[in-house]
Amino acid sequence: MQLLRRGHQFEYRDHQGVDRLGMMDVWTSGGGARAVLVLRDLPHADTEAQARRALLALTHTCLPYLLRPDVRLNVLVLRPRLDETAKARALVLPLSA
Repeated sequence: MQLLRRGHQFEYRDHQGVDRLGMMDVWTSGGGARAVLVLRDLPHADTEAQARRALLALTHTCLPYLLRPDVRLNVLVLRPRLDETAKARALVLPLSA
């Protein structure tokens, strides 16, 4: 896997109609047939709903310019650490593969 984009900040509208900021990293395989999208810095409350709205916004803005139309995409959502001793956790969005 190769890092295609790191720390790319994007804006999306959440499920409550509030404009939010998030960050993403995009990793692709050598031929571009597979990709992993890592979403970071999403609000901790209702993370899955936030991630779905962020993915929807990215699907209509920058992902078509970065990835092939037939790519197999996996989406990971890194949950923020609540304190320095906690491990970072990831959520895999269902049906993202």
